Amino acid sequence: MLTELLDSVLGRFARFSQRFAVWHRWPFLLALAAVIGHRVNLRRNNLIDTETGDMDASPPDDFDITGWRAPDGRFNDLAEPRMGSAGARFGRNVPISETYPPNDHDLMDPSPRLVSERLLKRTELAPVPHLNVHAAAWIQFMVHDWLSHGANNKDADPYEVPLPVGDTWPGGRMRVLRTMPDGEVNDTDKDRPPTFRNTETSWWDGSQIYGSSMARLNQIRTGKQRSKPKTAEIHLENGHLPVDTASKRQGQELAGVNGNWWIGLSVLHTLFAREHNAIVARLRIDYGNESEDWLFHKARLVNAALMAKIHTVEWTPALMDSPEGRMAMRGNYWGLMGETVFNAFGRVSDSEVVSGIPGSPQDQHGAPYEMTEEFGAVYRLHSLMPDEFSFRSLAVDSAIRDANLTEVAGPGARALYDDVSFEDTVYSLATSNPGALVLNNFPETLRRIDKKPEENIFLDLAAVDILRDRERGIPRYKAFREAIGAKPPESFADITTD
Repeated sequence: MLTELLDSVLGRFARFSQRFAVWHRWPFLLALAAVIGHRVNLRRNNLIDTETGDMDASPPDDFDITGWRAPDGRFNDLAEPRMGSAGARFGRNVPISETYPPNDHDLMDPSPRLVSERLLKRTELAPVPHLNVHAAAWIQFMVHDWLSHGANNKDADPYEVPLPVGDTWPGGRMRVLRTMPDGEVNDTDKDRPPTFRNTETSWWDGSQIYGSSMARLNQIRTGKQRSKPKTAEIHLENGHLPVDTASKRQGQELAGVNGNWWIGLSVLHTLFAREHNAIVARLRIDYGNESEDWLFHKARLVNAALMAKIHTVEWTPALMDSPEGRMAMRGNYWGLMGETVFNAFGRVSDSEVVSGIPGSPQDQHGAPYEMTEEFGAVYRLHSLMPDEFSFRSLAVDSAIRDANLTEVAGPGARALYDDVSFEDTVYSLATSNPGALVLNNFPETLRRIDKKPEENIFLDLAAVDILRDRERGIPRYKAFREAIGAKPPESFADITTD
């Protein structure tokens, strides 16, 4: 009852205070109260389920659903077996009535390529001086755990993106394949906006490392396709991930999710694969009589919890580098009482505001847990990526070699270790800055990706990012703010003086 009263007061304060100023313009304590109040309101009004059919919930064979995580994310919640699993629909953070995609004409107004050229094109890297490149790699590492629309798009009737006058795009035409919509519709879906399915698990379960299927998980454990893994460790070769020989990505390293691969992802995947094996080694000491499967799945739980903690109390406060941002994110984990009180006395309240979210009572806030289309849109953070890298010696900080993003992407990530040791690579990325999340800072390497040059197939990822959000029914900025209960801008002057 007290928690409900506190939530109600904070939610009302958030609505009231924004009439006069955005939360970060208030003094510290009032700003923090507004942030927490906005979370209350968003949970009440902006978690919307899009599933309309029944999904199979039969348990996997020979699997302890009460003690382990199923690879495809089912049975994390025994009452809602398919919640958050691979293949579930993306939810929404705005009313379904606001998620109809525009027609093809409005989809291109203004042209995504024009926005890419005028507002996103990088001429010189604008760095973030207090962050390193691992921060850029980290969020991609996390997003690969949480969500993907998959690689399969519709071959028929591609979009034709209008090119600005004087554009030198190769071939003179920009075509983008349409996203494959959800194929499972029923009478309830009639006349509703299209929906899309998440090919990964929505859970924070390390699926970027372990995969979202039993077949992929087994491959991670053995380094090859074999149905009965024998050891609890992730398969490594001389401390490195093995090469993925069973997919089209020849020469690229094997991971649960290894799309859009580059050296930053390679480092983090290698590091946490080694961490998994270190956890197994520790568990063997205390639980030597347990099976290899038990050791593997327990190590996965520990590894996933470690990643969740790093993201919550380290990565996000570093990116949202303000007193309110740091306090709010660390409060998500420890509560407002803080880490010292938690470590000394444990939880002193069931309230997540007081003692943090981990260990608080479960509450889905009226909608099954699932990633949302709007969440994915917010995490388009490609401006963090540099175009150029300098790899240097950890011992004496001397130059080893320079490389551009193309040279350390895909198979180039594994090939780099022939010239630069893993330790030197970690050091180099840790002492280099990522790009700032500002205009005109989208990496040029990603604004022209040569997919199949022989067929005149090139990709401007900046333009595609914009197109995908529109295609999937993400409201435009003003409408989006209205839908989440935030004060909408009346003109560009409310957003920027530029």
